[in-house]
Amino acid sequence: MVRLVTLLLAALSIVVFAALARFLYQAETENIHRNFSAEVAQQALSFEREVLLNLEILFALNASVSLFDVVTPERFDQLTRDILARSPAIYAVAWAEIVTLDTLAAFEARMNNWHPGYQVTERNANDEVVVATNRPRYVPVVMIEPMVTNHAALGFDLASEPRRLSALLQALETGKMVATAGIRLVQEPNNQRGFLVFSSQTFPSSNSAEPGGEERVVFVNGVFRVGELINQSVANTLSEQMQVQVIDRTRGSGDILYSSEPDLNEKWLTTRTVVHDLPNVAGRQWSFEVTPAASLYTERHSYVSWLVLGSGTVVVLLLVVYVLVTQRQTRDLNAAKSELERISLTDSLTGLANRRHFDQHLEQQWALAARQQSSLSLVMIDIDNFKPYNDEYGHPQGDAALEQVAKALDTVATRPLDLVARYGGEEFALILPDTVNPAEIAETCRSKVETLGLRYEYSNVARVVTISAGVCTLTPADGYSLKNLSEWADDALYQAKERGRNQVVIYSAERGLHRD
Repeated sequence: MVRLVTLLLAALSIVVFAALARFLYQAETENIHRNFSAEVAQQALSFEREVLLNLEILFALNASVSLFDVVTPERFDQLTRDILARSPAIYAVAWAEIVTLDTLAAFEARMNNWHPGYQVTERNANDEVVVATNRPRYVPVVMIEPMVTNHAALGFDLASEPRRLSALLQALETGKMVATAGIRLVQEPNNQRGFLVFSSQTFPSSNSAEPGGEERVVFVNGVFRVGELINQSVANTLSEQMQVQVIDRTRGSGDILYSSEPDLNEKWLTTRTVVHDLPNVAGRQWSFEVTPAASLYTERHSYVSWLVLGSGTVVVLLLVVYVLVTQRQTRDLNAAKSELERISLTDSLTGLANRRHFDQHLEQQWALAARQQSSLSLVMIDIDNFKPYNDEYGHPQGDAALEQVAKALDTVATRPLDLVARYGGEEFALILPDTVNPAEIAETCRSKVETLGLRYEYSNVARVVTISAGVCTLTPADGYSLKNLSEWADDALYQAKERGRNQVVIYSAERGLHRD
């Protein structure tokens, strides 16, 4: 009987341990998937940023081209050279224009002055490049850079291919940048996968093949390689255990623009595929999808479930108690650490960032601006005549005024990387990365504080509490230093106070000190 009871208890223990091991294994699997999903989300964000950055570069080129009445191959080369050198994902930049059948011969003759042997071409049913057939209108490539690697596309009629034609018509109709669906690039040796982005403009007829005609319509387009966008954004975070796909799902399609080569020896967990929809990509709806290999999950699994299965009841119970206690202690320690870190970076009176937090954030944003070749704005703010205010109304009311001013300033900084800090005493500071209108933001700060209507009968500026502000915007890439930014913003604040307070003074590297 004792043996039977012992065997029954042993069997029951094995069942309990097996169930517990299975539960732990499944919980760990879900945790691994959550971490994997977080990795993919970050990869999708990096890819999205790379795509938008390249589209912004093309937009800037389009704006530059519009400044000229006549664009020659030499000028087109000058405008595109730096862009192509700095943006590997932009394989080529082309210029195409609308040509009618009646003017085709004159157009080709004019093009031969630039490109001997120039002909308008298309692809036939056998996918061979041939002379374009007769039709009412063509949109041939007139100029393309770099010419050496893209000469095959010169003269190719973009309107001869349905996907390109659809994008051309949409760009012409909307006046916006429009991307094509996935296409094969005729200038690539193996016709690699890519897409084009078109933008239409009008130019005087004096530079057209139609003398005396109406203004001609031209298209500036960028040729993008999706694979290179992947390489530039997320290549260093991918592994052979991840199959990455970029899919065009515009209007319900499932056109695969990019797919990494899967290892045929791997078992791919398609049910664990993580999908992130990207925002509008020049009129197209893309998704970024990553499928993990089974080995990725296997490698990230621990041996806890097997140890539980093989351990005794007492050991398991002790382990569970230990884990629970340890987790609680860790959580308490992390909570205490987070609270201490929050206190160390926050001004206790106003709740704003303190001077330490300000200094750290300013250095980080300056370094970021240097990498991205963007600008950084600093707004220094001082409450006008605050010491007499404290003397007259007392420190409790002075502290209350500081809190209200801080709340007003905090409503102005709305972007994630903007920071409002209490610089010290009655001084505040705003850090504004890559901001077009820092002076307007400083003026909004001044206006909001004045609108508070904090009574100050003894002020020589106004009958309410007011602030003065100094603004400075610099771009690290122009050779300036962080010390320049701080000193010139402080100089601007000093001038705002010297000129009567309750105003904004801007320091510009080109114009020096001037009022908003």
